[in-house]
Amino acid sequence: MGEVFLDAFIDSLKVLAVLLPINIVVALAEPRLAGKVKLKGKLAPLVGVTLGLFPQCGFSVVATDLYQKRHITVGTLLGVYLATSDEALPVFLANIDGALHILPILALKFVIGLLVGYVADAVFTGSAKEVAAHGENCEHEEEIHFGCCGHAIENDVAEDEHNHEECEEPCGSEKQLAGENRKKKIKQYLLHPLEHSLKIFVYVFVINIIFGLIIFRVGQANLTEFLSANKYAAPLFAVIVGAIPNCASSVVLSNLYLMGGLGFGATVGGLLMNAGIAFAVLFKNKSRTKENLAIFFTMFVVSVAFAYIISAIFKFDVLHI
Repeated sequence: MGEVFLDAFIDSLKVLAVLLPINIVVALAEPRLAGKVKLKGKLAPLVGVTLGLFPQCGFSVVATDLYQKRHITVGTLLGVYLATSDEALPVFLANIDGALHILPILALKFVIGLLVGYVADAVFTGSAKEVAAHGENCEHEEEIHFGCCGHAIENDVAEDEHNHEECEEPCGSEKQLAGENRKKKIKQYLLHPLEHSLKIFVYVFVINIIFGLIIFRVGQANLTEFLSANKYAAPLFAVIVGAIPNCASSVVLSNLYLMGGLGFGATVGGLLMNAGIAFAVLFKNKSRTKENLAIFFTMFVVSVAFAYIISAIFKFDVLHI
């Protein structure tokens, strides 16, 4: 029994060692990309899908915010959602034997996201016209960009741009301002990635313990037999899990795949559906509930369809690392 907890802790530490550097890099990239990348024109779905491949769900949340403000089309939004892998990448990279298995999964998510994105824009031409009209007529809007957990991210502002004469109250010395700016950067680029990484570490640790206990109590042979007996329902199960707006869903799917309990097609389908917390942000807007439900339903149908298509190609086999 003690070995279960020890193995779970060691495996989770491996994920943390990969996850923290990735989260720091993403935190550095988010404020630069979120404010400068233009998701307009014919290349918008391509750019959106490419950004969606970044680990975490930061860009899917950003895309949701931009879509609700009518800055991007529904095709671009769907492309970003389908490409988002959330925490799957670091979980796979932490597994020496299964690390390379993430490459075909990401490749399929990229291709499917691109295909669905462009088809959606070709079918729903009104979305593109609405975005174009909004871009021509709208006044300047203050945009708030969001990071991996929905937190606001700030673009770097040069300290010499601050005008001390415009301050209504004493704003302190340049040394104090530099200190405040340094604290903000530490919080944004180090503390938040560390906090997020530790949360995922807890998710992975708990899930590893659960899987470890199941294997310990049930036996790996019996578990494999049970999963094999229900392999035709696995793609639907995976997509339902992927629809949960939480980082834990991608962790569950990735671990199930790596332990040989979930087929390749089912895993792809579940990760296609997984858009992190973006769905929670999408449904916050109560005035467009029907539209949001249509987006969610489209994601679900596309994910289930490709899950079964890919599963059929691979004959519903599971991975044995």
